[in-house]
Amino acid sequence: MELRQIQYFTVIVREGSFSRAALKLHIGQPALSKQIKALERELGVDLLVRLPEGVRPTPAGSRLDELAATLLGYVDDIGPAVREAAAAPAGTVRLGLSPSLVPALAGHLEQRFAAGFPHTKLEIVEALPMFLADWLAEDRLYLGVFTLSSYATRQLSLVDVGSDEMLLAGTPAALAGIGEHATPDAVRSRRLALTPGFRELLAGRPEFASLARQGGSGIDSLHLVRDLVLRGEYCSVLPYTFLRADLESGALSAVGFSPVLERELVAATRAGRRLSPAVRSVVELVRSRLAEFRRPG
Repeated sequence: MELRQIQYFTVIVREGSFSRAALKLHIGQPALSKQIKALERELGVDLLVRLPEGVRPTPAGSRLDELAATLLGYVDDIGPAVREAAAAPAGTVRLGLSPSLVPALAGHLEQRFAAGFPHTKLEIVEALPMFLADWLAEDRLYLGVFTLSSYATRQLSLVDVGSDEMLLAGTPAALAGIGEHATPDAVRSRRLALTPGFRELLAGRPEFASLARQGGSGIDSLHLVRDLVLRGEYCSVLPYTFLRADLESGALSAVGFSPVLERELVAATRAGRRLSPAVRSVVELVRSRLAEFRRPG
């Protein structure tokens, strides 16, 4: 039994005529009749009743027509299913996030990625940008998202995914009386704990350069800095995406700089790597999520 014989048979039943079916199928009527007779011989039953006005299916032919609808439906689905599998290959996408982006991105990306690529696993690694850059260059990660800095070398391809406002953060008591903006004098009057990356970012603003280089404690752990700030022992300069939950809960307060101080965020891959649809999807998910995290007003 051949698939084309089943297809021919269903067209004859729909058209109710060998001649009309032959025209629709673009084959000769004798060849069409020969295929149906071969199908009837193989099944050992008559499938069609020949009438002066055309043909109609026998009870066996009606049953074959029902089964053929299911079979041909599966055949029609083969192409889309195969193309979908090619667009969403199985495997693992290893994504590196800097610690300051994990609260905003990790859970959201895992949920949205799983919905769009059910056969591909998203594995998230948290590390400082300097390590992520090395691992990307060594091909240990497919993608990294972090603050644009000197760690981004010529071995990487970078795509802008957004920006994030930097704020002077502290407990409400620690920031009491600071005013509308974080001025150099206001910042200088606070005990600061700064991570190296954010110290470098602050030093890029001339009026804060000396303060960033000399003032405060340098701690290479964002989570430790947050704990110190929450305890009221220090203030710090931190990104809004990282602070958002603490600001909304009232655990911390923050003021911005004037003009606004922002960090640029990039999605990085090893130079020359061709991006799969899954990796491109992660980049777009990151970009849209960061747009949602823009600081209001």
